[in-house]
Amino acid sequence: MLVLLRPRYWGAHLLLVLAVVAAVLLGLWQLHVWQAARDSEALDLTRKPAIPLTRVMGGDDPFPGQYLGQPVSLRGSWMPKGTVYVSDRDLGARRGYWVVTPVLVGRSAMPVVRGWSPRAQAPAPTGEVTVDGWLQPSEGTGAVDGDGHDDVIPEMRVASMVEHVDADLYSGFVVSRQAAATTASTAYAGLAQVTPESIPEVSGTTSLRNLLYAIQWWIFGGFAVYIWSRWCRDTLADLDPDPAQEPDPAVDGERVPSSA
Repeated sequence: MLVLLRPRYWGAHLLLVLAVVAAVLLGLWQLHVWQAARDSEALDLTRKPAIPLTRVMGGDDPFPGQYLGQPVSLRGSWMPKGTVYVSDRDLGARRGYWVVTPVLVGRSAMPVVRGWSPRAQAPAPTGEVTVDGWLQPSEGTGAVDGDGHDDVIPEMRVASMVEHVDADLYSGFVVSRQAAATTASTAYAGLAQVTPESIPEVSGTTSLRNLLYAIQWWIFGGFAVYIWSRWCRDTLADLDPDPAQEPDPAVDGERVPSSA
């Protein structure tokens, strides 16, 4: 084995060390991302003071997981033609619909859950508006939309609203907490308040992909060690030929002297 410590083989050993270190560090990084996402999901920010949406995210930004449930405030104009209804939403023992109307904030639209209705119909608001509500990520349970041409969608999935809204969409939505206010505008007339308790929990598989990436990197590190061990074994085999393969002196016509 000491022969493998010669300088000519240092490059192969160094390559192994770099591959294993990189695999371990990348795996730990993905594990940290997974744990951070779980910690963010466990936080209850719903009772925090509202902060401006512009401080949390922009129209082209991915959803900021650390602000899940954070109350935010935004100002813009209603987009009534983009109103949709999210089916199978419970309010106590009753099942109905979320009424969602986007609000144009700058050049991007933020879907706003105005409230709950027993039917898939509600007057669509117009004009300028200031919204105060809880920030939520786009849902993604994989529910199938039976009719993609109507204004009813099976879950609050931002991608499902693209064909209904003539503007770029934020990567999340806001559940308005103004329907229950005594000073609520006509935009919330006839709608019941959607509370954080009635918002479906984020899937338990949130950020699971990062955990799988971590495991994948560590498997790669183990595979690198396996390849290195095979290389070591093959190299030693080449350096130490099998004695059974040594040439026979008699093969080239040389005879071994007889003892007689």
